[in-house]
Amino acid sequence: MKPAAALSLLLFAAVGVLFWSAQAPAIVAVRPETEEVPSNLLRLYVDFSRPMAGDDVFEHVRLRDPAGKPIEDAFREIELWSRDNRRLMLYVHPGRVKSGLALGDQFGPVIESGKTYTLEILPGMKARNGRSVAVGYSRPLRVGGPDHEGPDLARWAIRAAPGRVEIDVDDWLDHAGLEEYLAVEGVPGRWGVEGRRVTFLPYRRLTPGAYRLVVDARLEDLCGNNFIRPFETPSGSTPLPSERPARVVRDFTLP
Repeated sequence: MKPAAALSLLLFAAVGVLFWSAQAPAIVAVRPETEEVPSNLLRLYVDFSRPMAGDDVFEHVRLRDPAGKPIEDAFREIELWSRDNRRLMLYVHPGRVKSGLALGDQFGPVIESGKTYTLEILPGMKARNGRSVAVGYSRPLRVGGPDHEGPDLARWAIRAAPGRVEIDVDDWLDHAGLEEYLAVEGVPGRWGVEGRRVTFLPYRRLTPGAYRLVVDARLEDLCGNNFIRPFETPSGSTPLPSERPARVVRDFTLP
């Protein structure tokens, strides 16, 4: 084979390897990003670079106790995916989070205050294109005290400018809920979430005047507390549907 032909073949092979590698799914984020989680944590989110196939999550996800032993029944083994199958919600088993339920009474809570656990995602989870996650993920979860208070809209810091509205929320809230449950009344635009900061980018620049932030009252924090009720609501004291607010609002102005 002539040197030029051999070089072309090598370059073609290298491009093929790079293309093949680029098709492999990767774990790009695990949320919330906070270093410490409450002891009654309900949700974790895992973001992937590509749409995932599903049906094999719990073969690859585990939570290890402080001694490194996998915790049985740590998650409710139902796969909950975003519409594009790029985001997975890991649902810490509510039967072991909410007090007074049989599963929690029998096995105790999944995580306990003052201890550190490890979330582990093993390689091998498959994407829709048939490729598998090549590099696994591991993260320590340091556990603080429980959180039984819902979000408080009055404590959100709102900064408005013609091209954007930035909001710092008062607590670590449900990431997917922040993307779906917020609106600036009458103003189309898109939302972005980074930690506890939410940014609204209107499709047309805002003009000076009064605006209203509208929040679906079902928006929850990491522990299932929302604007309607705390997660730890005693039996029989849940508000009736007619007593539940559909939304909460807060006015703000652009000078």
